[in-house]
Amino acid sequence: MDKAQIYLAKFDKELSKYPFAVEVETRTKVPKTYIFGGFLALLAVFVFFNIFGELITGLMGFVWPAYQSFKAIEAHDRELNTQWLTYWTVFGFLNVVEVFSDFLLYWIPFYYAFKAVLILYLVLPQFHGAKVVYEKVLEPYLLKRQSVIDADLSKIKAKAAAALNEGAKQD
Repeated sequence: MDKAQIYLAKFDKELSKYPFAVEVETRTKVPKTYIFGGFLALLAVFVFFNIFGELITGLMGFVWPAYQSFKAIEAHDRELNTQWLTYWTVFGFLNVVEVFSDFLLYWIPFYYAFKAVLILYLVLPQFHGAKVVYEKVLEPYLLKRQSVIDADLSKIKAKAAAALNEGAKQD
């Protein structure tokens, strides 16, 4: 059996866990690996050529991780909770960076293809990408600046409270 057949068998086994995939295969008489593999290939082409790239990568970064986070919370599994909390911290940080650098990122060819690969790296448990990025980039940065960040947040909170109180007095 060649490698492609081995991967197709693994993909088929994984898809068999989902009743929806089995039902689609039964109704269409087309192997579920071909249907869902074709769909994933179509999404990859869309992202590569930036056809709904922003939407697809946004859904990639949110839908599956949100569902896995829900499952982790319900399972009361500390390790899974830490994994997904780490993901959301890294994902949030990257989204903030993206918002402020969007005007530059727009000029990078195939940006959404790179972003899709990065999201897969962060999400897939084989790579533990979110943990790596957190431990190598975010954690050292945040630990060094934690007191400054906390002080700045306290100032912002105090100013916001004062502004809200002032607004309430004027009404």
